Amino acid sequence: MAQALKVIQKEVIQSRVKTWETKQKAKVDNKADKMIAINEEKKNASEIDLEALGKKIETKVEKLRHKEVEKMKNKEAHSIKVTEDTKVKIEAKRTHGLQKVEKKAEKFRGSNSLPTKCFGVCVDE
Repeated sequence: MAQALKVIQKEVIQSRVKTWETKQKAKVDNKADKMIAINEEKKNASEIDLEALGKKIETKVEKLRHKEVEKMKNKEAHSIKVTEDTKVKIEAKRTHGLQKVEKKAEKFRGSNSLPTKCFGVCVDE
């Protein structure tokens, strides 16, 4: 009977050890699963943050590009305006010069005389 009792006690101990081992393994597995889940959450949060940062940078770049394009358009418009103003001034000088020449020519025709500088076209007397 003592021998049977020892065998039963040994089986009880073996059963309890096995139960303890199963519980400990489950704890370790649960802890690892929990840590993996936390790690995944951090990874997802990090990806979301990076995506938001990327969009923010894209927005900044787009605004900067738009601003620079606007500056270029303004410079182009200014250049065109300056060119047109210069053209108008040149045309005004041309018109004024032509009017001056026509006035002098009319004066010479009226007085029936030749200009002093004929540029080689006039006949010397």
